[in-house]
Amino acid sequence: MTATDDRPPAGAGLLGLDEHGVFGIRFDRPLRHSPTEVWRALTDPDRLSFWLPGCLIEPWVGGRVRFNFGEEGAATGVVRSLHAPETPRDGGALEHSWRWDGLPESVVAWRLTPAPQGTRLLLTHREPPRDAAGDFALGWHLILDVLTRHLDGASSDEVWAQAASLAAHYAAG
Repeated sequence: MTATDDRPPAGAGLLGLDEHGVFGIRFDRPLRHSPTEVWRALTDPDRLSFWLPGCLIEPWVGGRVRFNFGEEGAATGVVRSLHAPETPRDGGALEHSWRWDGLPESVVAWRLTPAPQGTRLLLTHREPPRDAAGDFALGWHLILDVLTRHLDGASSDEVWAQAASLAAHYAAG
């Protein structure tokens, strides 16, 4: 095994305890698009269903959240809080519950911060069940890669092709 084999994949998330001792999943991704553009991709139903079919985030407190992964199952939730960016220089935030059939509820937070090259997207999934965290991290990794490709106007086909190698990374994790 070479040293390059030990490196995490580009954009990999971290699983572990946060500064408050709470277990979670964390992704920190730079995007080359403004927070308003990223926000629209996440919360406009037509845009979201284009790049992530079967998924929905209703952008208001109490709005429904659904991530449908076909045969793999579905996660549902409710928007708990949100702050939409009003200008390209504003940040944004969205927090929703996450319920996967048979597992305890957890919380997902999306934070969009303006950055010199576009947006810094911080996604945290707080208190997922530890035995499901690797699978959830894999899912978030793929979703964020597809979001990036969508925003860049590129095909997401190659993202799904890397799922097996990413699964091995998160399973080892």
